[in-house]
Amino acid sequence: MYSKLQGIQLIPVLRKIPYPLCHDLVKALKDGGIKAVEITLDSEKATEMIQEVKERNDGNLLVGAGTVLTVEDCERAIQAGAEFIVSPSLNIDVVNMCISENIPVIPGVFTPSEMQTAYSAGAKMIKLFPAETLGPKFIKNVRGPLPHIGIMTTGGINLQTARSYIEAGAQIVGAGSDLIKKDWLLSKNWEAITNEAIAWNRSLQV
Repeated sequence: MYSKLQGIQLIPVLRKIPYPLCHDLVKALKDGGIKAVEITLDSEKATEMIQEVKERNDGNLLVGAGTVLTVEDCERAIQAGAEFIVSPSLNIDVVNMCISENIPVIPGVFTPSEMQTAYSAGAKMIKLFPAETLGPKFIKNVRGPLPHIGIMTTGGINLQTARSYIEAGAQIVGAGSDLIKKDWLLSKNWEAITNEAIAWNRSLQV
């Protein structure tokens, strides 16, 4: 179930991206080597974006839903075609729904106890959030007793710090405004966004 995420180290988080800019943004990210995107459900026309991005990319880009807080959110995202589900917190009912639908789920956690609780419920990967607060050292330490749990990190990570999270043992880094600069987005500077994605991908090669 989680094999589709294998080898993906960077997932841009598209949070509250203006709907008319979504497709050009996704193209710019793909041109920069991006293999997956997370579209948060608090975005304008989020489910429409998930559906349309998935259809336009025809399997060449993994499209997930983020900020999935409830079972109702999860249902909407899955119906729109989300191929993985990400949450900022741990909702066991959401985990159960995703497992039943054979969809990878990455719930947000903050402690080792929450990590193991999520794993025991069926989530083989968790999201450490906010990552900046915990830092790479936390990941290195927790990987000792909990090496069986995959880790995605999101929150306050930038180009200069991203590699340290991968080196510490995280499999995936999630990046929002530090990758998709607001001024580039609003000015439609797609080349700058593509180049930034290339720089991030290069920085994560361990």
